[in-house]
Amino acid sequence: MSRPAARVLLVEDEEAIAQGLLVNLRRKGWEPVLAVDGGEAHRLATDERFDIIILDIRLPTMDGFELCQRLRTAGDLTPILMLTAKNQPDDVVYGLKLGADDYVTKPFDLAELLARVEGLLRRREWSGSRGGGEAQAGAGDRFEFGEFWVDFASWRAATLAGEVELSRKEIAVMRVFANRPGQVISRRELLAEVWGLPDHPNTRVVDNVILSLRKAFETSSMRPRHIHNVRGVGYRFEP
Repeated sequence: MSRPAARVLLVEDEEAIAQGLLVNLRRKGWEPVLAVDGGEAHRLATDERFDIIILDIRLPTMDGFELCQRLRTAGDLTPILMLTAKNQPDDVVYGLKLGADDYVTKPFDLAELLARVEGLLRRREWSGSRGGGEAQAGAGDRFEFGEFWVDFASWRAATLAGEVELSRKEIAVMRVFANRPGQVISRRELLAEVWGLPDHPNTRVVDNVILSLRKAFETSSMRPRHIHNVRGVGYRFEP
């Protein structure tokens, strides 16, 4: 069975560059989706699954730096290739500090850009083969604990704020918890099972998702009922 085509989120507001890249990304057999401003890109990256993001820095509504930071803070570790200005070397350093994986300077060589995309996709595939990739939600099943529930098919959940839709990563973490109640689960295990990146050095993305889940399901962060911290290791979920 052939692998599905890699989905590429292209975030670029210069029409000539965007259209040229769309043509060449399709020629490589990938499925590109274009966003022309940061706000639209944030919505797409939050609502849909992409294998890589090609991200220009200078964008309307939300620049590439802010978008990168928001995605990483939310626990999204989709590889990001930044497009930076040749005369702004500080952009490269800042982008990498925020969590970008690689960069190409404008004006860029098309062959180099495509090679870097291929490299990031290959690295993600290798990580996934070791770690398994994002945990998959079941179809039509509902997990109940205390006065709460999570529906893995619709991504809906009953929370302290009422019925809401959880993010992809929140749903995936809750799936791991539902499958392993009472067990100590390390941050590295969550990175492997949810993000498909067992060797990624930034475990804070796990803590950020846990923080969101605690806000949804814990009345007291000091005395949690369901999501317990295991010092120096990770977390334990008690239904």
